[in-house]
Amino acid sequence: MKNAARKTLLGGNKYKVSIAVFILFFMIGAYIVSRLNAAEKEADAAHTEQIASGYASSIEKVIHHALSSTNTLAVMVHQANGQVENYPDLARYMLPMYKGAYALSIAPDGVMRQIEPAIQNQAVLNHDLFEHQDREAEIKKILEGELKFFGPFKLIQGPLGAIGMLPVFLNDAQGEKYFWGYTLVSLKFPDAFEDVQLNDLEKQGYAYELVGNNPEKNNQREVIQRSKEALSTNRIVIPIQLYGTEWQLSVSKSTHINSFNRLLFEYLLIFFGASLMAWLAYSLLTLSEQRAKLNAIAMFDPLTSLPNRRLLDIKLDGALHKAEEDQTGVVVCYVDLDGFKEVNDRLGHDIGDELLKIVSARLKSCLRDNDVIARVGGDEFVIVLTEIFSIDEAQLVMQRIIDVVNQPLFITGEEAHVTASLGAAIYQKNGDEAEQLLRSADQAMYIAKKSGKNQFFFANDEAQ
Repeated sequence: MKNAARKTLLGGNKYKVSIAVFILFFMIGAYIVSRLNAAEKEADAAHTEQIASGYASSIEKVIHHALSSTNTLAVMVHQANGQVENYPDLARYMLPMYKGAYALSIAPDGVMRQIEPAIQNQAVLNHDLFEHQDREAEIKKILEGELKFFGPFKLIQGPLGAIGMLPVFLNDAQGEKYFWGYTLVSLKFPDAFEDVQLNDLEKQGYAYELVGNNPEKNNQREVIQRSKEALSTNRIVIPIQLYGTEWQLSVSKSTHINSFNRLLFEYLLIFFGASLMAWLAYSLLTLSEQRAKLNAIAMFDPLTSLPNRRLLDIKLDGALHKAEEDQTGVVVCYVDLDGFKEVNDRLGHDIGDELLKIVSARLKSCLRDNDVIARVGGDEFVIVLTEIFSIDEAQLVMQRIIDVVNQPLFITGEEAHVTASLGAAIYQKNGDEAEQLLRSADQAMYIAKKSGKNQFFFANDEAQ
């Protein structure tokens, strides 16, 4: 009788211990799984933010470039002293130079007298920009050189778009400045940023939405372009600043049923795992890998393994600080690949990615160990030449870069030819701060592209 009772008691204790151990290790396993998923989500969020920032930067750059056409029109007005007689021919010549521009117009006294293309924009011809307003009062508020941007809203011509308006002031016979009128550029969405290729986000497994505030609807949110799939709650929102107007690009990773299946498998693995310690070791290694992945994503471009913009900022600040201490020179070069979009369109994105890897290796081969190279956009790179003692040194490197990029390139039997346009800014000559040098080099690169490509320009200098 006593033996039976003892056996029953021991059996009960073993059952309770087994249950306790099961619960303990199940809780430990569940905690580790939750941490793994959290680390993976954090890494995915960092990657998503990097991609979204790149697209947002491209949108901002395209819109800013299109809006700069108003400055060119203003120069024409000044040169013609307000009487631009051959405006249609000049505007038609300008339009291809400003991708994203839908129409260019001039508005003496605020009335749109001339616009190109004329046929599809007849509806806005002679439109008074001060309609239903006190003209004199509004003109007094205008500041010379202050470009205003409005959009998105439905244009008079019909489509959704935006406009940029630059006030122009001239001198009268007595030398007094007076308000002449506006130069304007109209943008049509989504054609204005077609080159950004937002739709590629869907091919990469992301949902997106580009929105702005509609000034004609009390600044209500207006969707400019969005993906077919809706955004998830774990979205990344990147602001886009456009002359006092803020747009937002929201991007999230597409959701899949595989996430639930994987979670179920992990919990089943915990429940049935005979080798719990081995599983724990695997999980800890995976967690460490996720942290390393997060660190790599934060500082390096995943395609080329080159430093990204964040690491470039750190290295460039360090190079400028060292140059100031050692009294040596630094040259910042902005590199853009000519013809890369055509290669992408003709041969596909996989070939385009391989091309970027090969070109990255070629660019690195032109540099010294103390120089810096980073990928900052789809086909854009920044190179920092340190310890430069003469402009001739920098010119030799840049010419070497142009030559090496221009070499024949074959990928899976297909020729994928690209060239390079470079813009360079010199430390202390073009600025003392990293942002100044990057902006000056970027502007010089655009001049190199407009002047025929496959060449380099120094900021504020003639072609080399």
